[in-house]
Amino acid sequence: MKRLSSIICMLAVSVALLTSCLETDDPYSAGFIFRKPAQAVNTVYANNIVDSIIVFSYGNWTAGLSAGQSGWCTLDQNKGFAESISSIPVRFAQNTTDNYRTATYTFRDANHPNDSYASVLYWQYATRGDGSLGSAADVRAITGSDGSRFEFTYDEQHRPISLNVSKEGIGLYNITLRFNDGDSILTVTNGMNTMRGSYGIDYQPNLLVGETDTVGYYSQFYDGYYQASANYAFNVEHHSYGKPTKRYAIKLGGQSLLPDSLHNADSLRIGTDHVVESLKLVYSNADNRRQSVDVNQLIFGSEECDPYQLLSLFRYARNSKIISEATGKDDDERITVSTTLNADGSVSTLTVTRRGQQVVYTLDY
Repeated sequence: MKRLSSIICMLAVSVALLTSCLETDDPYSAGFIFRKPAQAVNTVYANNIVDSIIVFSYGNWTAGLSAGQSGWCTLDQNKGFAESISSIPVRFAQNTTDNYRTATYTFRDANHPNDSYASVLYWQYATRGDGSLGSAADVRAITGSDGSRFEFTYDEQHRPISLNVSKEGIGLYNITLRFNDGDSILTVTNGMNTMRGSYGIDYQPNLLVGETDTVGYYSQFYDGYYQASANYAFNVEHHSYGKPTKRYAIKLGGQSLLPDSLHNADSLRIGTDHVVESLKLVYSNADNRRQSVDVNQLIFGSEECDPYQLLSLFRYARNSKIISEATGKDDDERITVSTTLNADGSVSTLTVTRRGQQVVYTLDY
């Protein structure tokens, strides 16, 4: 009896998936080399719909889903030939279950299925890349009792592609967004200003850069030297040529920023280089992930809200709960908020009282 081993299968990039190494009467070569994905466990968001597997197999092969798992994740090809490279599209149904889910595909050598195999697992989050739940309703319009109007459009993956904001018929913002999934570049046009930024599978830019404007995440520093970790504190900043920088300084105090985790900022400082408004935040039990937009931005009104955060382009700044009160140093800086909800938990109306004036925002889906 000859002592022989099947080929140990390793990914082309650093992470190994191993086949069995057993005794057999006849020599054979079997195993898989994966160029993509780069690891055995792969995370995707609730609104991701496609990926790919690139694999070389020494022998004829088959691939199958683990027993008991549903078909929300499917391969366009489930068998192939020896000594060949297969590029296999992977397709996902969008996750509207409000819970994460997994799917495991096992690749097996057709002639030695119990001796040579490798598995690829997909873990799909309950939330989309923007922080909303996969079941969240798309907000089409928001009408304020102060004459303000917000209008939104989306693509099939619930990514925003336009926002128009006006007050009493006067335009404030006219924003268009183009996601180019070929090169993973987001182009944002606001009036005459165009900014671009790269994105990953979450469709979120870290930084949008234009000729005159830049918007994105920035670190906070202690004593001007020590960088705070992002889960403790960070900024979303707007830099515009010839204008003071506007900063949204967010303090989380060590909360998790994992995609499906809940996080609510303890406080928020908003200001330019010389004027800062500090707000202590209190939250209701209403879930801010139940609709496509970050309704917490409405507490600042149509003229002072951040349209990019309203669209949730910077999801780490999106609190999981809806603010009920924001309190500054003086009484005139106190903002109170009340909400009514639809049956699915999305916001129906949001009433904001600020500086002695009350505005009721009605959301349409």
